[in-house]
Amino acid sequence: MLPRKQEYFTLEISRDEVRLLTKKNGKGIDIIMKEMLTWRQVIAQQWFLTKFCFKHAPGFMAYHLFEAVKLQISIFFEFTFAVNYVLTVAEEGEEFRKVLMCMGILMGAIAVSTVTFAIYKHYVFPRGKQTLYQALRMEIYEKSKEIDLSCYDDKDFYETFILATEETDRCLDRFLVFENSVIARSVGIACTLVYCAYINPVALLILAAILPFELLCVLQENKKAVEARMERLPHEQQREYGNRVFYLSDYAGELRLNPQMKEECRTEYAEENHKIEEVNKKYGKLLFLYGLLREGFLARLVKEGAVWTFLLYQMLVLRVLSGAQLVTSRSCIWRASNNIEVVILSFRTVAENSAYIYRIREFLQMEPTIVSRGEKPVPEGSGSLSVEHVDFGYLPGQQVLRDVTLTIEPGQKIALVGYNGSGKTTLVKLLLRLYDPDGGRICYHGMDIRNYQIMAYRRSIGSVFQDFKIYAASLKENVLMDVENGSREENYLVERALYDAHFTLENNRLSYQIETPLTTEFEKDGVNLSGGEAQKVAIARTLYRRQNLIIMDEPSSALDPLAEYRLNQELNEIAKDKTVIFISHRLSTVRDADCIYMMENGRIVESGTHGELLARGGKYAAMWKIQAGLYQSEKCF
Repeated sequence: MLPRKQEYFTLEISRDEVRLLTKKNGKGIDIIMKEMLTWRQVIAQQWFLTKFCFKHAPGFMAYHLFEAVKLQISIFFEFTFAVNYVLTVAEEGEEFRKVLMCMGILMGAIAVSTVTFAIYKHYVFPRGKQTLYQALRMEIYEKSKEIDLSCYDDKDFYETFILATEETDRCLDRFLVFENSVIARSVGIACTLVYCAYINPVALLILAAILPFELLCVLQENKKAVEARMERLPHEQQREYGNRVFYLSDYAGELRLNPQMKEECRTEYAEENHKIEEVNKKYGKLLFLYGLLREGFLARLVKEGAVWTFLLYQMLVLRVLSGAQLVTSRSCIWRASNNIEVVILSFRTVAENSAYIYRIREFLQMEPTIVSRGEKPVPEGSGSLSVEHVDFGYLPGQQVLRDVTLTIEPGQKIALVGYNGSGKTTLVKLLLRLYDPDGGRICYHGMDIRNYQIMAYRRSIGSVFQDFKIYAASLKENVLMDVENGSREENYLVERALYDAHFTLENNRLSYQIETPLTTEFEKDGVNLSGGEAQKVAIARTLYRRQNLIIMDEPSSALDPLAEYRLNQELNEIAKDKTVIFISHRLSTVRDADCIYMMENGRIVESGTHGELLARGGKYAAMWKIQAGLYQSEKCF
């Protein structure tokens, strides 16, 4: 949470108004800024990004600022200094060669400026932006690898993480535009004010008189624009969700099979559009009024009328101004006023952008809680694995595991069975140290797993989860899950792992064998695997590494019974000297296990071999009879 302060940089929106909008419109506003940033915090976010950009792309940033400053200086010389010089030469009747000389210098400077700007626009700027994008994204990716899995159970963290990844590029874009605008326009303001003070200092009084009214209009316009943005935001998010539903392939089949849902989504999309239109109507009149005052009344009546009247009075009545000075004075007043207005308007987005940057920094400053207590190397070979009185809950006061105790000897094949929600997968996550227990401990090779180097410990265990993913990469890369070296041995081991997992490389679709790209998202020759094929690839990942401890969480749920039987036989052969933990709803899969643990409500309620548990006539036997009855019913058909 952001610290509470008395003064807030809110663009004239009070904290109470923000809370009201948050309460009224839901979580959309809460994601962007849970509270407004102070001026000091806004400056801190801009300074953070300034240091970041100069650290990772100093040459680009120097060139970026040089072009911004050069543009304003060239505008000043071209439309103010040069105009004044040429008109003065004409008024004083001097030789035309001075005009030609001035124009020659000016055209030469413009030619050089055009070349440098072309280099900047088409070469330096695109490359520089990509360098910054990559640098910030890599920091986010590296941090995401460190963050505990438990963070993803936290709504606030997940929103911060999503915001950090989605807004990275846009934050940098807005920052570069803002920095360019503020620095360049500040230089332009300084040049025009200094020159105006030199040729007609009285004209500065006009600017001082106009500026307060202009600032007031700009600030009020900003306030209403931000309020409108805040009110539109949740409706825009809802509308964007509707867009995703209609263009993502994930929803395509469902929408075609359930046309009523398509109509419902379309209706909601239209309703959100209508709400956005209502917000625009609500604020449109006020924004039109402020825009009219700023761009119409101030720009035309005051700037054009009053300024010209005063300057003409200086020239024709007081005779203290030449024609050249009149034109130049008017240009200075107009450009200084316009540059000040642009700088002020650029602050319209800086508050929101600073809130985004704050969230990105908040994510980058997160520290993992699951860390190594020591740096002990994991012993080689199989070792005993013991779970001692372990308690665990994802949320405080909501226990998922209660006093779980079990011991797995080296080379044993054990099974965790039970109904959904019994705690099987949660126990596996603790074994992999994706979470730490709230109470008790887990030991491997006789030592608390918290004393091992955390990544080395995780790499020593092979695992296949129910929710495995297939990536838009080659088949080989999906097995390796690492950087490939391209050696023959590596290719052989990948093919062997796929063979052991009963994945058929002779499939006609695999035109490039293990180099075949998977998914059609980026490759027209890509292959979309069936559920069973994808699960075999996931199993091959574990078989490739040949770890001594293997965990299979529903490893054959997408396979047909015959393929499941063959795979289990193959796994038992491959892993005959390894420790294997099976999790399965199909009890036929685990009947040959050395020991079966029956879990219910986060506890181990029974343990023993398949025969022992059936003879006991408890919960396992009841579950077995139910599944056996289902299989017999299917045979009847």
